[in-house]
Amino acid sequence: MKKILFIALSLTVLFACDNKQKEGHKDENELAEELRPTADKFPVMKFDRSVVDFGKITEGDTVFHTFKFTNTGNIPLVLSAVNASCGCTTPEWTNEPVEPGKSGYIKVKFNSKYKEGKLQKTVTAYANTLPPDNTVSFKVEVLKKPVQ
Repeated sequence: MKKILFIALSLTVLFACDNKQKEGHKDENELAEELRPTADKFPVMKFDRSVVDFGKITEGDTVFHTFKFTNTGNIPLVLSAVNASCGCTTPEWTNEPVEPGKSGYIKVKFNSKYKEGKLQKTVTAYANTLPPDNTVSFKVEVLKKPVQ
């Protein structure tokens, strides 16, 4: 008897929660459709600076930069992935949708261990923009570590 009561109560709660979702909340397909760019509605990722020069650093140093951007479009901007051109660069980025007129970021960390010379690295952000790839880059000259 207790099992039947427990199952009935569980099903009631499950269906009640499911109905609430349908009444007041959008499902994933509806949200995806709203964020899909079209000819008349799309987000635009406008960076404050798209190229940064770190100057000269010594091999083994780690440097950071935060690329700030503003959504100058007319629907929320959503970053789906951010990829660096090599494993020496690690990106972090805004995970929430960036509403029109609001700002987001892509923070990059460059580790110069085992690197030497003049380098240029790129970071590509994939979003619901047109086109979907948005690239920033940095330059750096890595000087050989002095022998001790």
